[in-house]
Amino acid sequence: MKYLSFVTATLFLSVFGLSGCASLPLMNPQDVLTSMVAKQHGIGPSQGKAAVGSILNYAKEKMPAADFSTLSNSLPALGTYLKEATDVKAVTGPIVDQAGLESAFAKVALGPKMVPRITKTMSDFVGTSGGEMARNFFASLMN
Repeated sequence: MKYLSFVTATLFLSVFGLSGCASLPLMNPQDVLTSMVAKQHGIGPSQGKAAVGSILNYAKEKMPAADFSTLSNSLPALGTYLKEATDVKAVTGPIVDQAGLESAFAKVALGPKMVPRITKTMSDFVGTSGGEMARNFFASLMN
């Protein structure tokens, strides 16, 4: 459990880190990932925020509650992502499966094919910041 907590913490610290994002303008840490997602996939900023928040909501349901709670207490941006997805009504309850994730995306006019694309972008971002182990851990959450 301690190893999982370490890997999980590394993963999410990487998501909120700024390394590997030198080409992005200086912005709040919580905006870096969503801006990257929006830019790479040609979607609006609010769609990017909803997508990231939806994927993290799904990850939250797959992670042990204690690990996610620890991360939530130490990473305020994590709560921001989840709130943004709720605010735009992409997430209206727990996302427990792929169909729920696709439904969340549909609520902000993103098709089901965008789920694996945006998940890969997030996984790559995590890998750039936190290394291959962090990338693989994040990718495994989505399987």
